[in-house]
Amino acid sequence: MWKWSLVFGVSLFLGVARMPAGDGDEKYPLDAQLKVLAADVKNKKYRELVLEKMLITDLAAEWQRVATADNAESFLAKHGGKQKVQADPALKKAYELRLKIRTDYLELMRQGYRKYKQVPPFDRGAKAEPAGTVIRKTTEPAAALAIVLPSPGAERQWPRFRGPSGQGDTNQTSLPTVWDKDGRNIVWRTRVPGAGNSSPIVWGDHIFLTSADPKGTKRFVHCFNRQTGKLRWTRQAPVRPAETGVWPKNGFATSTPVTDGQRVIAFLGSCGLVCFDFNGKLQWHHELTIKTTHGAGSSPLLYQDLVILAQDQNRTESIFLALDKATGKKVWEGKRARGMTWTTPIVVRVGERDELVLAGAETVRGYDPSTGKELWSLKGPTQEVVPAIVVGKDLLYSASGRNGPTLAFRPGGSRDVTATHLAWRAVRGGPHVPTPAYAKGRLFTCNDTGVFSCLDAVTGKLIFLERISDRFAASPIVAGDLLYFPSETGITYVVRAGDTLDIVARNDLGAPILASPAVVEGRIYMRTDAELVCLGNR
Repeated sequence: MWKWSLVFGVSLFLGVARMPAGDGDEKYPLDAQLKVLAADVKNKKYRELVLEKMLITDLAAEWQRVATADNAESFLAKHGGKQKVQADPALKKAYELRLKIRTDYLELMRQGYRKYKQVPPFDRGAKAEPAGTVIRKTTEPAAALAIVLPSPGAERQWPRFRGPSGQGDTNQTSLPTVWDKDGRNIVWRTRVPGAGNSSPIVWGDHIFLTSADPKGTKRFVHCFNRQTGKLRWTRQAPVRPAETGVWPKNGFATSTPVTDGQRVIAFLGSCGLVCFDFNGKLQWHHELTIKTTHGAGSSPLLYQDLVILAQDQNRTESIFLALDKATGKKVWEGKRARGMTWTTPIVVRVGERDELVLAGAETVRGYDPSTGKELWSLKGPTQEVVPAIVVGKDLLYSASGRNGPTLAFRPGGSRDVTATHLAWRAVRGGPHVPTPAYAKGRLFTCNDTGVFSCLDAVTGKLIFLERISDRFAASPIVAGDLLYFPSETGITYVVRAGDTLDIVARNDLGAPILASPAVVEGRIYMRTDAELVCLGNR
């Protein structure tokens, strides 16, 4: 049987106005989510940084935050009903506070909907599922779980999106924790030709990045010297007409390339998949048709001798294929439902077999990476999935949607494993773009709108939830007990992995950051909107 576990930590507002005195109640305190909601209503920065920039799809998820576990209705039920609550002055005050927070917040949401000349769903009778964590004891025992590296020697490099493990885990404790735009702990900085949000990858003394011209007609792969930042070479992909409907924030060079130390392979939207050797010589080119909302964004994955690409699309057939990484010849091609998905797959070793795990179109699926054959499926994500799968000790985690659910599940099995392999489901709070980080038995998330949360990775229990006045698109890195969260304003928040939001440092590079960092040998490589920056203790 399903059961609700609604446990929340103490909220401490950092970088945002605290709730005025009198808004809280020591006897009947607001829970963490309701505290953040109440502060958002009063906070001008929330309106400027979050609400005013929301698309209609963002608003459709944002208004559902009003359905906190500690809402007016649940308060009545917990304290004996409306008659009893109204008869007790302290209870009545606490109840009316919850009503006021809800009323004020929904009015704020109405303002957002007015911009689009639409009637909000909640004014048309829509109800949101109450927040919390649904816990279910899985009936399947845990199998040995390990991450499959993309190539030999990858553990010492940063060869793909989010590093060798695909988890942003650096296994390094000597990284700089402080830097600034004036030069402190900046080893070098170099301008990147063109524009793009792809993350840097590193092998040896080579750093690879992609970019595009403003109209997306020309797309490039760049190679930089890791020690000096000097541009080694730039190569242009074969020119093809740019895909339409690309959202400016996404751009034409969002996918992160991948390397095995001999070749670098990049997915460049309508310009296809390209492969160059380390001297910049084109090895092969594979044509692709791109027709999807906002543009392409999934990154390729290396597995043994294959390069695998999964780019779900909603305006034409989704892409799911594997090519021989040396020749570019197609090895297998699978079929996936149409959808709006920009996530990057990961391969894990489950018991005695490898499984390629990928979320999208309201389902997580496991495939045989050698053939593309589907092994199992698990229902639960939203239609839009950007964050990659997170690998824990015994469980995998899938976060999705705009303020959507986070799922914890065991891989393995066959066919539909929803009833047997799902461990818990956090109803709300999942990021739209940044991938969560697993550290110290905790799942740390910072969503796009600046809400930090920490969940117990085994139970899904919410340990803390707080807001920072900033926006986030990049995924964090983990270095020992520290996590690095770069923001869209150029500030990187260094956070200690613990049971409270402990911000060790705020470091401003003075330029927007949407790309996730790379880390090799004690140095952090950060891409801003115009530069590649090397950070290190000096």
